[in-house]
Amino acid sequence: MRGEPTRRAARLAAVAAAGLLAGLLPGTEPASGGQAAELPLAYDCGIPGGSRPVTVELRQGYPASATAGVAFQPGQLTVRVPLPAGVLPSGTVGVSGTASLAATISSGGSSLATDWSGLTATVTPLPGSGNGLLTFTGPVAPVTVSAPGAVVFTAGTLSLDLSPLQTVPASPSPAATPSGGPSGSPGGTALTLHAAAGPGRLAVSCTLAAGQQGQLGTVAVGASAAPGTPGATASGSAGGSPSSTASTGATPTGTASGSAAPGGSGSGINSAGPSASSSASGSKPLASSGKPTSSAPGRPGAPVISVRPAYHSGVDTCPPVPTGVLDPARLPPVPVGHGVHVIPPAGVEFPPNPACAYADGFANVAKLGQATLINDPARQPTLVSVNMTRRFVVSWQPPVLYNEADSLGEMHLPVADSTFLTYGFVPTTAKMEFTSLGLLTIVTVGNTNWNQPVLSTIGGYQSIRIFDVKVNGVPLDVGPTCHTAQPVDLVLHGRQDDYLPGGGDGKPDYTIQTGGPLSQTDLFIPAFTGCGSHGESFDNLFTAAVSGPGNSLNLMQGPLCTPASDQPNGCEPEIVVPDPPRHR
Repeated sequence: MRGEPTRRAARLAAVAAAGLLAGLLPGTEPASGGQAAELPLAYDCGIPGGSRPVTVELRQGYPASATAGVAFQPGQLTVRVPLPAGVLPSGTVGVSGTASLAATISSGGSSLATDWSGLTATVTPLPGSGNGLLTFTGPVAPVTVSAPGAVVFTAGTLSLDLSPLQTVPASPSPAATPSGGPSGSPGGTALTLHAAAGPGRLAVSCTLAAGQQGQLGTVAVGASAAPGTPGATASGSAGGSPSSTASTGATPTGTASGSAAPGGSGSGINSAGPSASSSASGSKPLASSGKPTSSAPGRPGAPVISVRPAYHSGVDTCPPVPTGVLDPARLPPVPVGHGVHVIPPAGVEFPPNPACAYADGFANVAKLGQATLINDPARQPTLVSVNMTRRFVVSWQPPVLYNEADSLGEMHLPVADSTFLTYGFVPTTAKMEFTSLGLLTIVTVGNTNWNQPVLSTIGGYQSIRIFDVKVNGVPLDVGPTCHTAQPVDLVLHGRQDDYLPGGGDGKPDYTIQTGGPLSQTDLFIPAFTGCGSHGESFDNLFTAAVSGPGNSLNLMQGPLCTPASDQPNGCEPEIVVPDPPRHR
């Protein structure tokens, strides 16, 4: 009789492993289904001193096909904007900002004017010439069309909100920093970048130049095999070649021009915003509750186009901001060079910079060949809280071109329920409790303007306990302290590189601001201890069934909510819950 519960326990340990991988959930991005095409467009941008012509590069992928009544997901939008010298105030050494792109979605005589807002550009150092290149990125909302036909996406007005950055002595006293700079930056002078307040911010509105139509791409929507299923995710968005158009020629019949209606504030990347502007065919206003935004058909029988998030969080505030110190063991070595600056210097801290995001995905246990859904987006998922940019390490003087931003993160998952089949047919359930062992250290290295990939690493430690195990409804007592004997070392990786020659690695991009896919391909699960009761230990059985290398974690992070930022800040009307990644 002792052998039967022992065999059961060995298979039940699988539950622990799957949940264990979930423990830190920071991450992800919407699937675009293929490579994105680049579209250069001529804009006229209103800046101090008058209007200037600027060539803006847009990049976005689309699924090759979709199904009527089923939501499909356009790819992440990237907007690269050159900043001519003299646009920013004198003394500016860096710039960050947000952007929004007015877009029109058209199909069969109907069109919907929307606003892809919440695009963000991280701090970008400027060379001495004052010229710069800002790269804004962000996801956009899924789209549903009620009838078959070609769905055309057209770009319109581009709005920028720029924050110039100035250099001031890092020390709180007026005394100059001693020669040699802070520790780790030999020969450098410690500088702290501060965003200029009030009049220092620069709002720029760019309209398409004459002759520019702005067609971004087309998706072929086919007839629904099962009518009446709006809101599901189109399988076509997960694969296939892109149908992006890199042409500035005329758009197909029925599409709107590249310009959006004045004052149009549409659904944005998360159906945010006070209203959706009416196009030639009209549209319903977007309620402040974040309900779907839809077009009104332009003629009898014309399709209805709607833009909405796949899941609703109903949450517009972040958890308390995590406070603490970066894990020095997870920080890269500081480069050596005359122009290397570590900001702030030792003993000085930036004020808290709160942010948060949802993340979900799959944990894969190699020994079991099973995947478990983590932070189920349909069951009140929890938020990752972030304290942004606790430290910068920068150098924009050749030969050392280096840009690093370090942040803190924290996530506390609720107790999770897991169900699987033991022996392939016996239903088994268990509860999993995740315990964060300290904060996450988030390191981002690279700069898009230097043609470097931007690499993000999220590291931290976690423990897992399993309890309330039942096999075919019969309790199996594993005791109150069945947990991993050593911390689980989580090291998630994300990459942004689609702007590199050849399109980078061809995979969807990740940034901490916009979200995207995060993964760990070789997660080691430690041995288990404390598993058993009534004098019987299941430690070795759980360890043999679950522990070891070769496990993986694939997560999808939504865009950050940054409550201290100006609108759009990704928080209202609600924080976006991403779709889980389409591969496990």
